Amino acid sequence: MIAVIVALDNERDAIVQLLENKEEIVGKTGRYTKGYIGNKELLIAMCGVGKVAAAISVCELLENYPIELVINLGTAGGLKEQEEIGDVLIADKLTYYDWDISGCDGIEPSFDTNDYVFETDKKLIEKARNILDDTDHQVFIAPIVSGDCFVSSNEKVEYIQKHFPQAYGCEMEATSVAHACSRYNVPFLIIRSFSDIVIKENNGMDYATYKYLASRRAAEFMKKYCQQ
Repeated sequence: MIAVIVALDNERDAIVQLLENKEEIVGKTGRYTKGYIGNKELLIAMCGVGKVAAAISVCELLENYPIELVINLGTAGGLKEQEEIGDVLIADKLTYYDWDISGCDGIEPSFDTNDYVFETDKKLIEKARNILDDTDHQVFIAPIVSGDCFVSSNEKVEYIQKHFPQAYGCEMEATSVAHACSRYNVPFLIIRSFSDIVIKENNGMDYATYKYLASRRAAEFMKKYCQQ
């Protein structure tokens, strides 16, 4: 069984409408939708926004269901000029941009110095590469950073670019999903689509406008992934 973790209604709705043989399941910490894409059985969980909410949801699923893979699906903010709204980002490496203990050890946060850095299984990445040509938009395989903040200020953008220049996207749950899965030794895959490009003006307005498009793009990529 594949667990699919989303944060918001628009992200859940985008994938649920692609399922066949749907049914609702009541879990200990929420309601889930079970269904199929091809011969793959999926359990869809809406965790809510933020790192702790996502980690709780992952742990509840892994403790109570026979989960073989966790996919975190949804939207993200883009961090590179070449990105466009609706492009897809598959995370090959993740960390928290708001994890910072430099005040006590003097070491600046980065992918090289953070204690919590997670890498996606290379076999899963290669499987994602198999469908890159089957899209009409860009798909990036690159690092993502997570934090409990919607990135909109120039100060926050500059901080991320300074400390995590490798990152192509930022959002609020993916690293905690990877963190929880790593503790349980369960593989994870992060599929995000850009609802906004944070280095461009009016990204907050863009998110409100394009979150449905981005959610649909991420869900469509996941469907193709599961159909392999």
